[in-house]
Amino acid sequence: MKWGNRPSDPEPEPPAAESPRTSRWIRGAAKKPVEKAPSPTQSQPNTISNMGLYKATFYSNIGSFFFGIAVGWSGSVEKSVMEHQSYFFNLSAAEWNGVCILLTLGAALWCVPMGYMVRSCGCRRTILMQLLPNTLGWCLTAFAQSVYMLYAGRFVLGMCGGAHCVAVPIYNAEISTNIKRGAMSVIFQGACICGVFYSFTMSIFLELWLVNFLNLGVLTLGLLQIFMPESPAYYVNRGNIPRAEASLRYLRGKKYDARREIDHLMREPTSSEQDVRQGPTRGFKYKKIRRSLARTLALAVLQKLCGALIFIFYAPNMLTCLNIHREYGSVLAIGVTFGFILCFLLVDRVGRRKLLIFSSSVMVFMSIFLGLYFKIWMFMETEVLPWVALFCISVFVGAYVSGVGSLTWLLNVELIVPAMRPLGCAIACASNWLTAFLVVCWFASHEVKCQPYLFLLFAIIAVIILLFSMVYIPETKGLSSSKIQQRMGGIMNRPTAVTFTSSSDFSDA
Repeated sequence: MKWGNRPSDPEPEPPAAESPRTSRWIRGAAKKPVEKAPSPTQSQPNTISNMGLYKATFYSNIGSFFFGIAVGWSGSVEKSVMEHQSYFFNLSAAEWNGVCILLTLGAALWCVPMGYMVRSCGCRRTILMQLLPNTLGWCLTAFAQSVYMLYAGRFVLGMCGGAHCVAVPIYNAEISTNIKRGAMSVIFQGACICGVFYSFTMSIFLELWLVNFLNLGVLTLGLLQIFMPESPAYYVNRGNIPRAEASLRYLRGKKYDARREIDHLMREPTSSEQDVRQGPTRGFKYKKIRRSLARTLALAVLQKLCGALIFIFYAPNMLTCLNIHREYGSVLAIGVTFGFILCFLLVDRVGRRKLLIFSSSVMVFMSIFLGLYFKIWMFMETEVLPWVALFCISVFVGAYVSGVGSLTWLLNVELIVPAMRPLGCAIACASNWLTAFLVVCWFASHEVKCQPYLFLLFAIIAVIILLFSMVYIPETKGLSSSKIQQRMGGIMNRPTAVTFTSSSDFSDA
């Protein structure tokens, strides 16, 4: 079916008109005497308790925390490893760069297979399946007898991280209500940040061998993921309504009336949705899907090009360039923490688009200032200037986390129609980590760690993100999937007739 051949369908607002496919509540109601519907003033509000939602979000992001530990490990233990104090073998600079790079390569190669697994097995099972390879990866890292064992361990840890990048944002968006979807989804980035902080903190106080064993012990937290429910949309798509009811009661509270949400999820799919459900690659023939996927791909690539990844992987090198002790890297941690708190509190109040514009604007100014700073630093011998640069780097990474870093994972899910989310998000995540692989390869092979043009390059990327957000990213705050698609109307997001409607993402709570 072509996009232009179908008239515009208004967004259905529940209770929806009766369709050929009805829920078991409607079928059961036909057997009872018809009663007069209560007036709006007599209707009781639906009681919702979000405690189950918060617990499910916490459980699902335990794996994100593990991935953050793996990401921060390379930057936090580099000095210990390279000074030959940790392993029984020596590593050259090139071999250590390989240790850093293989994490991103493993994440890039494992994303697309995990997209198909999410489609067939669901997010919950996909997340649970990563516990075993995560344990294997840390065992190889902790008990490495050669550089090749270390390579293998990092690659496996990267694979697990790629799987979580695909499954966790989709899961968090599907279990959340519309008005809480932003805050619950950005917790993925917050969990990764906590993992990075954990790695750097442990490396300051403990020896590397003890850090590795402690990381193995922390993996036992992954057993808590058994208690999280599968998303209601997954059960409804497979016709398992009782399980969908149980999942909603867990997420919304025992007193929640799930009829409205289940009825919407069971709405008769459009012909285009039926076509995509027969095979995920069928969606690429629809212009609307290609357009949304192109925007998520561009945002995913730009996220890794803007330079924040360099500060995470090579933070000690940056501090060395500034002649500042590693312990003062806590200033960067303060900036990152403040940026995430700002994003968490404002994403469902201010909106995604405004936060992206604010984030990229601050990154532009900070990158330009840092480029000019390193250009004139060699001619001004002052002890104050390094601290000014450290403060600006802290503001840069804080601005990154408050918008571009956190919202990319959320928008990957929101901009893609539900029927295409597993494969679409997997492709976006694979592109994201493949870009990270190329960036780290380039950065490791050049002595540019404190060169002015590096920060000017970051400024150019930030300008591109700013313009891209203003022109191509619609506001998705509090909107269902079909309403978001109405705003994906091309340049400047002019509203268009939506012909690929969604049958999920309903909850006004």
